[in-house]
Amino acid sequence: MMIVYTISLLSLCFLVIIMVTCFHYKRVANNKGRKRDVIIVLGYHVRKDGNLSSILRERINKAAELYHEEIAKTVICTGAAVANDYIEADVMADALIELGVPDCDIICEKFAKNTYENLVNSKEIMQDKKLKTAVIVSSPWHLRKASSYAFKVGMDHTMEKSKIPHEYLIIGGWVIYLYYYTQMFINLFRYRKNRQ
Repeated sequence: MMIVYTISLLSLCFLVIIMVTCFHYKRVANNKGRKRDVIIVLGYHVRKDGNLSSILRERINKAAELYHEEIAKTVICTGAAVANDYIEADVMADALIELGVPDCDIICEKFAKNTYENLVNSKEIMQDKKLKTAVIVSSPWHLRKASSYAFKVGMDHTMEKSKIPHEYLIIGGWVIYLYYYTQMFINLFRYRKNRQ
């Protein structure tokens, strides 16, 4: 019986976390085929050997798909060397080129070390290049956080989710959501505590 109570309590805790996180982190709707000025692909850690991680692979695949569907003619790859010496934006650009996206249509933003910086720096690029609308590509569990930050920087945006990597389906996609939503929940309280 104790196990049932424990599972019920944990489920209730995660439900509260998800509700608070969803309330705080607003998210715009999916793009649904609308034309945009630019596709922004948010970075993620590159493997130690310089190859795409499975999460980044799926984001790149989605960005290439949107480019070939002519949703936008420009792609911004954003991400610095965060986990190792490989710059995420460069690795992403190389992968896009292999998928048939011309080098001249790719802009590399190489300084952002987190999601907020990804969007701040991408917004600056958009302003410099006179690009007004964006579709942001990220993992399904990351869309709410990314969209919330895009609102904060004043970006006219829609969202497109990449696929969950097949490697992650073994542990269950819901585990990833719980992890990231719990992380966003904790960051929310850290942010509020630091503001006081």
